[in-house]
Order: sequence, then C-alpha cells, then structure tokens
Amino acid sequence: MNRESIYYLPEGSSESTFCYDESCPRLPLPKLDHTLKRYLESVKPFGTAAELENTKQIIETFRKGVGAQLQKILEEKAACEKNWVDKWWEDYAYCTLRMSLIPYCIMVQPLLLDTVGLESIPENFLKGPAVCLYHNMVFWKLLRTERLRPVATPDKQMVFSSDLYRRLYNTVRIPGLEMDKVESHFRTEKEGPCASHIIVLYGGRIFKVPGLDAKGDPLSPQDFLFALQQLQVKVESETVTHAGVPVLTNDDRTTWARNRTHLMELSARNKDSLRDIEQAVALLILDTHCPDSFSDLAQLALTGDVRSKWADKSCGTIAFKNGKMGCYGEHCCYDGSISISISLYVMMSIAEEGIPDWSVPPANLNLPEEVVFDLDDSLRQEIDRMEKVACDMRNSVLVSMDQFQDYGKAFMKKHKVHPDAYVQTALLLTYYRLHGSYAPTYETAMMRQFYKGRTETCRSCSIEAVNFIEAMESSGGNNVETAKLFKAAAKRQMELMNEARKGNGIDRHLFGLWCAAYDNGMPIPELYDDPLYNKSGGGGNFILSTSTLGYTINCGFVAPMCMDGYGCFYTMLEESVWGIFSAYRDSTVTSCHKFQQTFHQVMLDLKTLLESGDMGNKL
Repeated sequence: MNRESIYYLPEGSSESTFCYDESCPRLPLPKLDHTLKRYLESVKPFGTAAELENTKQIIETFRKGVGAQLQKILEEKAACEKNWVDKWWEDYAYCTLRMSLIPYCIMVQPLLLDTVGLESIPENFLKGPAVCLYHNMVFWKLLRTERLRPVATPDKQMVFSSDLYRRLYNTVRIPGLEMDKVESHFRTEKEGPCASHIIVLYGGRIFKVPGLDAKGDPLSPQDFLFALQQLQVKVESETVTHAGVPVLTNDDRTTWARNRTHLMELSARNKDSLRDIEQAVALLILDTHCPDSFSDLAQLALTGDVRSKWADKSCGTIAFKNGKMGCYGEHCCYDGSISISISLYVMMSIAEEGIPDWSVPPANLNLPEEVVFDLDDSLRQEIDRMEKVACDMRNSVLVSMDQFQDYGKAFMKKHKVHPDAYVQTALLLTYYRLHGSYAPTYETAMMRQFYKGRTETCRSCSIEAVNFIEAMESSGGNNVETAKLFKAAAKRQMELMNEARKGNGIDRHLFGLWCAAYDNGMPIPELYDDPLYNKSGGGGNFILSTSTLGYTINCGFVAPMCMDGYGCFYTMLEESVWGIFSAYRDSTVTSCHKFQQTFHQVMLDLKTLLESGDMGNKL
C-alpha cells in the first residue's frame, strides 16, 4: 500500500476526481412503515412495558395520520431533488446551532508524526509544519487538477462521492444572526482561479504566506520554513495592539456575527483582511503549549491557544512548541472521513519521501505579510471579554486518548467477529458497567455512495446487545452461552450498520419528517415529544456518540452530543486499538478517564470470554 495506489490517478486516465459525483445514485427515501418498524425495535432497550405500549400507540397514530402527510411531502421533495435531506441537514443539524465551534462542534485529530519519522522535538516547532504545509499544498494541487483518485470498489460497482473534498480547502463557515452558511471558494483549474495562500496565526496575530511559487508549484518545505522563521522572529520580538481578533470567532455564533459585521463596517481594510482569511487555502496555528501525553496532545489540539484559532475556517494544522502537532476541521463543511484521508496522505508522504534536507537553502525567500484589522474601543473590549471566556472554556470538554495494546483486529477476526462490531459492543458494556443502564448509541454510517451523501445513524444498542450485557454481568453466566450472545450482538450490529449504509436508517428519515412539518408550518407531531424518542437518542440525545475511523493510526474526536454523554472514537490495528474518549467537565455523571479504564477491562474480559468459550466448545 502506497500513496500512488490510494490517491493518484494514473497518467492518461480518463477519470478525474469529481467525474462520478453527478452520476451518483439518488439518496433513497425509506418507506414510512419500514422506518417506524425499525424505530419501534430501536426503542425497546430503553422503555418499560407501559412506555413501550404508549409508544406503539403514538407510532400507529402517526403512521395513519400526519406521518402519511409528511411522507408525501418528502416523496415529492425526493422526486425533484437527488438528495432530499442535504440542505435540511446542513441548515438544521449544523448552521442553526448557536454555541461556539471550539470546543463544541469542531473535529480534532492528534497527528502522531513520530511514527513516520518526524520527531516531536522542539527543533521541529517550525520544521514539522513546514513539511505539512508542503504536503497539504500538493494535495490541494491534486484537487485543483482533478488528479486525486475517486474512492471506488475495484470493479467500480460502487463509487463514493468526492463532493466534500470541495469544502476541505478555501472554505469558511460564515456566522449569521440566526443561521450560518458555508462558503466554498475552492475551484478546480477548469473552473477558474482561487486563492493559493496560507494563513498563519501566532500569538493572536495573523499572517499571509504564499503557497505556490512563480510557476504555480507548491513551495518547498525549505521555502515554508524560511517564511515561518521570519514570522516567529517578528511575533516574538514585537508587541502590537491589534492582536487577538481571532478569539472573536470562538464566541457564540450570533455575537460573532454581530462583531464580524462591525469589523467590516469599520474599514475597507477590514473587509480585505476578512477576505484574505476566509478565502485562504487553510490555516496553520503556532501554539507555545508543550503537550506531554497523548491525552494532553488531544486536549490542547482542541483548545490550546484559542486566541490564535480562526474557528470558522474549514481546516487547520496546529504546531506546538515541543514539536508535537494536531489538526482540526469544521464539521459542517465535511465529515471525518475527509479529515482522515488528508492526514493519512500527509503521513504516507512523509514516510515515503523522508524528512527534507534542511541544509538545502530555500529557493523562494517570501516574507510573510501581516493581516491587520482596524479596531475601535468596542471591539477591543470584545476581544478582552472573549479572552476571559475562552480561558474558562479551555477545559469544558475533557479528552482521554489511549492505546489498548493487548490485542487488535487480528484477534477479533480470528474469533470471527467484525472488528467494528466488536468494539461497539465493548463500548455498550463499558457504559453499562460504569452507569448501570443502557446507552442510546449513535455510530456514524457513511453514505457517500449516494449523491452528495454524508452520514446516517446506526443505532447500536439493540435487544441482542442488551441480552449479551445481562448475561455477561450475571455472576452465574455460562461462558459458552455468553460468548454466543456476544457474537449474536456483534452480528446484529453489522446488520444494523449495513442497513443504515443502504439508506435504511431511522434518524435521517425521522429528521426529514420533522423538517417537513416545521418548514410547512405544521404542528410538530406527538412522536417527537414521546419520552422514548429522547431516551432512545432521538433529537440528538445519544449518550454515546461513536465512530470508527478505520484501520490506520489516525484517530480523531468531537465533543459528546449530550452533557452527560461520551464521545467514543477508535481505530483498529492488527495488534492494538487506539481510542479517544471525550466528556464534559461540568457533567456530574461522566468521566472520560474512568470510561477509558473501564473500556480496557472490558476488552480484557471479552478476550477471556471468547477464549474460554472456545475451550468450552472443545470439551
């Protein structure tokens, strides 16, 4: 496996990066009866007999009445739109949220560059990001020239949309008083020109650095290093009064929208400065923190120097003073699969090309251009206020990152359990052991095989999982029978995931029916006020928010959906499992550290269970 086979289209190929996007199949709209049947099954772990009977009646009333009307509206919408949920999902699931993006909404990923030869040492504070900027610009150029290989099965029977790559670079989430909007300034070379500069932030100051040379090729790592060195000297030797504007982007969205408008009204230079930032390829944040552990790295990549993070931008790389690095992405713009794709590309590039020869002098001696805002007393007061707010928010989301090293996917496959289903069931058991109840669980199901497809929800907490957990926690449980129940739970998990990936999930359809009622001025149906709707995770109330990030070392995370919930994100290697767990500091219920410790024990117990179950079968 190398970069060329994964990412590059061969010379002379008739394919191009976005060539299949318009021909991707329409997003299917499930039948109402089918969704309601699956929904009733999904609420069973969370209700008493009386509650379930009440829910059955509510579902039946909905099916025969307003649900049928709303389904007809969706059918009409799906007949004329290839993705009937796309605009609703962006507007109502993301853009109407008023909370600050950092730390509540963005995706974050620690970069474990030591594994590919780029050491985490202070000497690499600027060299590391110089290397990453170079490889990011190469990737940007692949997208511009449409030479990035579309993701597809070998027989091309299933091709995944590349559309979200259009919002990886040159993209920004613009704040609005009531609703934000995503603006993508990326263009392929056929479509026209687009900005090619990078924005670098350090100590609350903002600089513009070219990304290409005079021939239109990406600057070399040595070129980027020279620019970063000039920038570092400038920031560390001067004190200025205009620093700190980026912290305003970390406010609640409505307040930031007002301050952004005020910035633009204050001067023409401010309009130009905003345009330079918002249309830039990407961000680089230089941060003087020195994270020690994996957990510390994940935590500081999320918050760190919030004074130097422009939260609206679609993607950014973070370089710490001791040479460690991370990256983040704005979730409204694209999903985690895109983040993993670019970080894997950068890591493979470093592994294949090696560390640059830093003795080679730069060919382009570019001096960074400072981006300056004109400020008045009102905005200075806002910056002072937000610096205090950001400081208070720094640890509002707590993160624990760890590597479970006793076994990995090789052991799981040996026992004929799909690795993702294995870990999902382990997470459910972990929560039960800690809290004594079953957790409504969201797992991301990728839908990019459909036109402008994003994600669907796989509801992992099934009756089969409940049966296994009850047997596992019973002191008199038979190992052979419990092992069978574990495999049955894992099998059911894969069935649910496969159905969700086909478009037969529950939550996007129920979400669409709600949107149809809301947009048409109809009363919100009783179904959405049913206590079991919330208790089973509906309306964004999933206690466990989970996602598998594949089978590489790259692992990222987001904040939990609920105050008393967890974020659980993992990647499975042959002999280990990387996991990142997040929880809210102000929750009196959760602890990501305890969750991580319990997860370790659960994984060990499952290994014992399967091995003893095998022994029982041989007797």
